[in-house]
Amino acid sequence: MHYKTDILKSTDGESFCYYKWVASPEVPFKGVIQIAHGLGEHAGRYDDIAHRLQEEGYSVYANDHRAHGKTAELKRMFGYYNGKAYFEDCVEDMHMLSELMRSEHPQSKFILFGHSMGSLLSRKYVTKYSTELDALILSGTASFIKGLGSIGLVTASVIATFRGRARGNEFLKSFFFGEFNKKFKPNRTKLDWISSDDKQVDLFAKDPYRIEYFSLGVFLDIIKNSKKLNKPEAFNATPKNLPMLIFSGDKDPVGEMGKGVIRVVKQYERHGMSDLTFNLYEGGRHEMLNETNAEEVKQELLDWLKTRM
Repeated sequence: MHYKTDILKSTDGESFCYYKWVASPEVPFKGVIQIAHGLGEHAGRYDDIAHRLQEEGYSVYANDHRAHGKTAELKRMFGYYNGKAYFEDCVEDMHMLSELMRSEHPQSKFILFGHSMGSLLSRKYVTKYSTELDALILSGTASFIKGLGSIGLVTASVIATFRGRARGNEFLKSFFFGEFNKKFKPNRTKLDWISSDDKQVDLFAKDPYRIEYFSLGVFLDIIKNSKKLNKPEAFNATPKNLPMLIFSGDKDPVGEMGKGVIRVVKQYERHGMSDLTFNLYEGGRHEMLNETNAEEVKQELLDWLKTRM
């Protein structure tokens, strides 16, 4: 095992679990990287890339977001969230962890890496705490999917009005994940959309921490923030000189088969980002770190960091 786990209290007193991969002492120390995972997964799935970063001289931290992974396990309430603002709570948890990181590495470079929902959380983090970042990496990020997002926003809002935010909803779960998987019919599994590597898909399917069923408030806040974070104000709030790497697969349904993530990149360029690198991988689906060409993707990520750090 390349990491250790611990528990931290957030600003509202809620506890969350985090992972820590300590940089190898055999190479020069380069910086600290915080990872924000995606919806339905957990930070432990990033052990491979975190271990690679360890060997390169980086210490890596990642918390399991609320309703996810070991954080949810603390109260045995997987997928459950009864708060008022899921994204705000998750960003504050991330910031609490980043303060711990800075206290342990006060003079280091600080890089934020977010995948999928974690990329949206990271984009929101930047609008609040941009001065604390030295670089930003976004994997599997998304524009606001007008058809799917608009329908989901209206549906989730109506259901939440009548049933509350804490209860789950089978229709919304099937609606989003089912729509993503339709792109790859005939389907071998209901997770075909995450990767074309069958081994990785099967590993995730068997993962005991994988979650599909969430409180309505989680879905609703993801949709709301997806819309908000793709407005000009959010792009304009990102520092123009912040080094940024964005990568995605051109067969990622979350990124609208490349079209959505290209819109995100163009927005950042339009708002004056001076150091933006964009890699769109042919044939890649949602999880490029778990794709058939994952080694190429990881090496390009490491090379990008080497030139910036």
